[in-house]
Amino acid sequence: KKFIHDVIYFPWNLDFRGRAYPIPPNLSHLGSDLCRGLLKFATYKKLGPNGLNWLKIHLANLYGNNKISLDDRIKWVDENIDNVYDSVNNPLDGRLWWSHADEPFQALATCIEITEAL
Repeated sequence: KKFIHDVIYFPWNLDFRGRAYPIPPNLSHLGSDLCRGLLKFATYKKLGPNGLNWLKIHLANLYGNNKISLDDRIKWVDENIDNVYDSVNNPLDGRLWWSHADEPFQALATCIEITEAL
C-alpha cells in the first residue's frame, strides 16, 4: 500500500530486429500472472461505449472460455456476477472463485475493474 500511488517506468531494450523488451526480469507486463495482475496504468481512461463488455470478455478469456462467441462470454460473466462481487469483497475469505481461473491474479484484477466500472 505504501507505493500504490507511485508511478513507475520500465527501461526497455531493443534488439537488432526492432523488438522491444522490458529490462526488469521480475516485474513487467510480459511476466507471470502475478506480475500482470499487479500492474495498473497510472492514468485512467474512460471505458467508452463497449469498454465494459471488453472487460467481461477478458475475464471470460482468463477462465479459458475463449472458444465461445463474444456474446456468450459476456453472458457468462453476467451469470457469474455474484462471484465477481464476492471475489472483490472477500478475496481471501469468500468463495475464492477468482482462484479457479487459468490466470487467477489477472482474473482478480479484472474483477476489481469490472466492479469499479459498474
